Amino acid sequence: MSEQRTFTRRQALKLMGVGTLGTYLAACASPAAPAATTDGSGDAEMPAGEKKTISISHIGGGSLEASEKSQRMQLLRANFPDIEIENRWVSYGGYLDKIPVQIASGDLADLQFCNAFNDIPLMMENEIIIETGPLLEEYGQNIVAVTPAKAWDSTIYDGKQYAVTHNIYDLNIWCSQYRGDWLDKLGLGVPETIDEYGEVLRAFSNSDPDGNGKKDTWGRLLYNSVRFDDDFFHAFGVAVGHHLNGFWRERDGQLALDWVQPGMKDALAWMSDVWADGGFHPDSISIPLGQKDNAFHASFAGNVYTSWNSIDFAQDKIRTVDPDAVIVAGPAPAGPGGRGYTGEGWPWCFVIPITAQWPEDCVRIIDWFFTPDIAAQIMCEGVLGVTNKGLNENGWCVEYTPEEKAAMGDEWANKQNEVQDISVFWGLWLTIGTLGGVQPFPTFPPDMKKHFEDMLAAKYSENALAAKDLSQEYLLLTEKARPVAAEKEFWPGLQTRFGEFISQAVAGAIDLDQGWSEWLDFFEKNGGPLITEQVNQI
Repeated sequence: MSEQRTFTRRQALKLMGVGTLGTYLAACASPAAPAATTDGSGDAEMPAGEKKTISISHIGGGSLEASEKSQRMQLLRANFPDIEIENRWVSYGGYLDKIPVQIASGDLADLQFCNAFNDIPLMMENEIIIETGPLLEEYGQNIVAVTPAKAWDSTIYDGKQYAVTHNIYDLNIWCSQYRGDWLDKLGLGVPETIDEYGEVLRAFSNSDPDGNGKKDTWGRLLYNSVRFDDDFFHAFGVAVGHHLNGFWRERDGQLALDWVQPGMKDALAWMSDVWADGGFHPDSISIPLGQKDNAFHASFAGNVYTSWNSIDFAQDKIRTVDPDAVIVAGPAPAGPGGRGYTGEGWPWCFVIPITAQWPEDCVRIIDWFFTPDIAAQIMCEGVLGVTNKGLNENGWCVEYTPEEKAAMGDEWANKQNEVQDISVFWGLWLTIGTLGGVQPFPTFPPDMKKHFEDMLAAKYSENALAAKDLSQEYLLLTEKARPVAAEKEFWPGLQTRFGEFISQAVAGAIDLDQGWSEWLDFFEKNGGPLITEQVNQI
């Protein structure tokens, strides 16, 4: 049964073009299109009077129209008049399904957004992206200058670099947040242990915490196929890893994947019990990616696992529905295996496929965003001139403080509603992030750097800073340093099968003992031991 799953998936990819990529590209490529070098040594020649076209796949904005309206996209088009920018917007909720199809068909954008841990192993297996090291050295000086050296590790294969850029904003920011007013009404405290956590989730669902006499609240909305909910798992000494990235830690002198440890089964059993008691919203497994916080913001879920720096926004949002709402952060719940919140590291990146005609220009575009003058315009949270103040006399963006937002009252809520479709990753997803998720660039001149440092110091409430302290106190990171050769072939299949298993286990759709045995058997027969061996040889 396990082997048949692998055969079917891999055969499907081959039929769609991945396994026969050379033939596929030869048949589908336009014979008139000039070939680009794959080592960055020179772009193809452009016919006189014609523009180059470079496509960008990204998840910024709530729609293609919103992305086109964003400041970032407008800046890009204005500053590269010699290039036709093809905006291949993808919804955050849809990219998980879309990227494997793009890989299978060979239809990647020239600048392709992806997850280093999830997507690049499949791209590498099928040899559809180019090495970028020489390109970065020649055209990516600004990118390299602000990117931590460790960020590049996850995209090194056979000693060569395959990413154009990695996220440089901090993703080690996760913590659990609660409706403090609901806890007070129910006579409960912020949970310290995993058992107390279960009690709180059940009470939020079953004990009418909002006092309206209706059963219309839930403990928590999980995050699509249980891909993020590591606060529960760490209590049992294991973790899924955000986006099913995996989590490795040392056991008996060797690094081992948490996915096959006994604590994983124990964690799933605990979650399944809470599910059976109604503690989780029933849409948790099927909800589109990116919508878990919506239940919290709409005041029908009392707990969420999210970033500490979102707590001020969440409280403002919930108070438009419930003016008395109070949001509090809590510690990672303690259990038999310990406690912790998972830090993500640097998973998000852009790559260049072998089909790109202008690889040098692709790097040039991304590098331009990292120049101080441009970064100083786009690194503020919000939409320029609407949910932030716009640019000052120096051309540097300026944010509102929490006090200024509060003073605006309903006007602030109206501003947010006005641009809510654009403000998802600010209309064009970049690896820069926004102020608060990244410190001012080390390349900024002193006066520019001080401007953003001062703004950052005034950006968050005491409540948010307390949440930050908790996030950092319980931060845990995977001990696996970089990819290994076997991941190119085996990781996508293992990841898919594990995601299926844990979703079914939490929802009670399979017998846990049988499902666990089948998953371990699959891991053993589909590259798991080889990946483990190679990880321990790094």
